[in-house]
Amino acid sequence: MTNSTELAEPVLRHPLADEVRAAEAAAFEEELAPLLLPAHRLAVGMLLDRGLAEDAVQEAALRAWDRRRNRRPETQLGPWFLGIVVNRCRESRRSRWSRVLRLAEPRGGDASSPEVDTASGMDMRRALRALPENARLAVVLRYYLDLPSSEIAVLLGCSENAAKVRVSRAVAALRAAMNAPEVSR
Repeated sequence: MTNSTELAEPVLRHPLADEVRAAEAAAFEEELAPLLLPAHRLAVGMLLDRGLAEDAVQEAALRAWDRRRNRRPETQLGPWFLGIVVNRCRESRRSRWSRVLRLAEPRGGDASSPEVDTASGMDMRRALRALPENARLAVVLRYYLDLPSSEIAVLLGCSENAAKVRVSRAVAALRAAMNAPEVSR
């Protein structure tokens, strides 16, 4: 009796095909490189955890590579990739492991850390956490990434005017959350 692997045709690899794949990967990596820092900032703003944000951006980069042929030719890489990052962050927050593995946050830290409370005692992280996910996303896109309303609209899937309204309402909600007293747990 013959083994099924003996019947399978061997996969032929051509050196030219390998070179084309390598060149495509290098071009994609070069195009994606300037977007990694904004993507990380976006993920930190959404997940409020640097480690989870790094994981989300790495997974989004892999997903972008896998789905690069799905991108329409007229679509810019920036909004397309940031959309993948947003979706990956949402998936991460919905994951049951994100609820199981959530650890207590350390107090204090060095002054260069964005998690440190401001001198006036405002806790931006607490206020951001209090916002609904869509409001937090609008604030992060506008103020963490400094994106124009047109790009925010693309990422939120709405008109430019609707994006401006969402950012404005999210900022109002953020102000209210920052002024609300902290609830003991």
